[in-house]
Amino acid sequence: MSKKDQYPVSRYTGLPVEDDGNGGYRLHYDANGQIRLHTWRTGKHTKGRFRRIGQLMLTENGLMVMIVKSEPMAFKDRHSEVPLGRFLSANVDSATLAKGLAILDQQS
Repeated sequence: MSKKDQYPVSRYTGLPVEDDGNGGYRLHYDANGQIRLHTWRTGKHTKGRFRRIGQLMLTENGLMVMIVKSEPMAFKDRHSEVPLGRFLSANVDSATLAKGLAILDQQS
């Protein structure tokens, strides 16, 4: 692939979230009460723009995720991660973000 066909690629680490019914979002734990970090990357067709930690994104499977870490990724390594669908303009509140960052510190 020529250099002109390449695009910037970033890796995003996130935690699944769900609507809390009051216009906000809360972390989504599985049936065992566990929550795990997952990673995605920007793809050629990713919609929207990353603005800050705590922003929400949608995966290609429709899962809503809170971004807790962003880092650049080499274009040649892009196939090691699944591309994300779109960035949303919504952000989580500071308490939910703090919980997410604490989970990131524990699991990293």
